[in-house]
Amino acid sequence: MLGQPRVGEPFTLTITYSNGAPPTLLRVTVDSVTCNGLDPQVLAYAANSTGASTTSTPAPEAGKKYCVLAMTATNVGTETATWNANNTVSLNVGGVHYQQTQDDATHARDYEQYWHSKGQTGPTFGINPNSTGPVHGVFQIPTSDTPTSVWVSSGTAIRTINGVQPGYLVNLAAS
Repeated sequence: MLGQPRVGEPFTLTITYSNGAPPTLLRVTVDSVTCNGLDPQVLAYAANSTGASTTSTPAPEAGKKYCVLAMTATNVGTETATWNANNTVSLNVGGVHYQQTQDDATHARDYEQYWHSKGQTGPTFGINPNSTGPVHGVFQIPTSDTPTSVWVSSGTAIRTINGVQPGYLVNLAAS
């Protein structure tokens, strides 16, 4: 573990690649986790962008609820940085680790596109050095559970063939 920052406390990810590309350097802050469904404005924007005449509200798996993780990332490196929460972040309930499913990642992308349309481009689309933008993750956890922490990997995935990659554990409990 590289550290245990609190919600609102920034930490720096150094993500290296096996292809020799320069490392991605991001200063990340976990801002919040809300478990009250997906944002209706984001859903309306996503529906409108596909030409849908009505906004449908996606339903989580039976017995589960959607939790939305909001983070802020600043590129502190010297190259354009691209990064998102897919395969690199988990929302945890005690010792159980939830990652985004393919559908969850699609909803997270809707958040990124919505904020991009508002002029807040995040690293999902690539951000230049000294630029800051939002990052979102969408996770499904059991309805009766409350998230306790977030794991943010400083690798290209949480787990690779070499095992769990180093990262930061952000405790969600009130300070």
